[in-house]
Amino acid sequence: MDWLAERAAQKPNVPALEFGGQTWTYAALNEDVEALAAMLAARGITRETRAAIHLANQPAYVALIHALARLGAVAVPLNTRLAQAELEWQMEQSQSECLICESEQLAHSKRILISELFPAPRQFPARTRPPQREPDAVQGIFFTSGTTGFPKGAMLTFDNHYASALASAERLGVDPHDRWLLTLPLYHIGGMSIVFRAALYGITVVLHPHFDVDAVHHALTQANISLVSLVPTMLHRLLEKYPSFKPSPSLRAILLGGAAAPASLLEKALALKLPLALTYGLTEAASQVATSTPEQTRLKPGSVGKPLNGTTVDIVDPAGKPLPPGEIGEIVVSGRTVMRGYLGSEPPPHPFPTGDIGYLDSDGDLWVLTRRTDLIVSGGENIYPEEVERALMKHPAVHEACVVGVPDPEWGQSVAAAVVLREPCSGETLIQFLREQIAGYKVPRRIVFVEALPHTASGKLKRAEVASGLFQAKTLKILSG
Repeated sequence: MDWLAERAAQKPNVPALEFGGQTWTYAALNEDVEALAAMLAARGITRETRAAIHLANQPAYVALIHALARLGAVAVPLNTRLAQAELEWQMEQSQSECLICESEQLAHSKRILISELFPAPRQFPARTRPPQREPDAVQGIFFTSGTTGFPKGAMLTFDNHYASALASAERLGVDPHDRWLLTLPLYHIGGMSIVFRAALYGITVVLHPHFDVDAVHHALTQANISLVSLVPTMLHRLLEKYPSFKPSPSLRAILLGGAAAPASLLEKALALKLPLALTYGLTEAASQVATSTPEQTRLKPGSVGKPLNGTTVDIVDPAGKPLPPGEIGEIVVSGRTVMRGYLGSEPPPHPFPTGDIGYLDSDGDLWVLTRRTDLIVSGGENIYPEEVERALMKHPAVHEACVVGVPDPEWGQSVAAAVVLREPCSGETLIQFLREQIAGYKVPRRIVFVEALPHTASGKLKRAEVASGLFQAKTLKILSG
């Protein structure tokens, strides 16, 4: 079923999308999507075509998500903060057959500029619709850091999105007048999932081009927003600038996820009686896995609640044996929301091992203690240390490097690096070098130079010891930085 077309038939005059003072009803958005699909089909995009997208949040991106779905094409959303080399690698790995973007500087043999498709899509003729898409067809390929140090392309199906949307609605409820403020980037599963959920529910998406603390404060106090999805860094910035923040009575849930929320942030938000709904999810499970309602968050701060309906969460020991309530182990997930698999890999194991550490309490509520071994989560962005280390090692002055996350009151974690040099070099030189290799948010905010790095007997870096040394300056002999 085409979810947008169905809503357009049922609720033609209901606002589907708001952006920058403009409003699209479901009927108007559906017309734009139909015309856009015709234009894309004329350019050779058909069923199962892999189309990379490199765009900032804008109405054209929302229309493009629906148009590709209508054609049965596979969306490959690209993080706009990645360096050129990273973008090229992801397009190559996904075998993207075209690139839809707004920059002429991005190279691809079949590049389509979004300016060529908008702003007048109704000038193009209607298109004969393809056969109804299969629920298990792949909707998108979402690159995630995974657990190997290289990004992995998680293949999510329409059924994954559908199951996730239904389960989320059951947990949080749906009001026909809901208005969901969307400030997360649409290239993240957390952002794109809202586009599909809104179409399934028949509610309004209020889209912002990016997170701006003043714009978000205005929306949450003046625009009758009922739902908003934030990462802890966003909420931290909001409460830092507006310490007496009081949202509109229409706001019924702030979904807070993407990274572990510091206890101090939860205390501050709950003291303001904000309706926090803590949530735990992952790209490989189409976003939400477990979510606590605002009422449950007040009763049990820090827990992300029970798994959503249709999703099973277990805690297992290193051998994969289920552990009883209260015992800490790896979080494994199974259910309809779990992806079809990674690009070039066999179907994922069921249950799916997340690499995250936590426990289930006696009520069946989930507590997440560590987000993926060694993974750095900064401002909701996943950063794998080995990727940054590889980039550092490309510099001729670097002999060895160890990258870790250190506590940061605003970002949750910030990136730091301990470096052993083979020849003199400054931290500023290395940072400038990295900015040409990797995305800016992955570049260490602190680089220290050390005599040597600690290793295990098998030669693996002792990251915990390095992190302790960087943060407390105890275990590492820091030369400078």
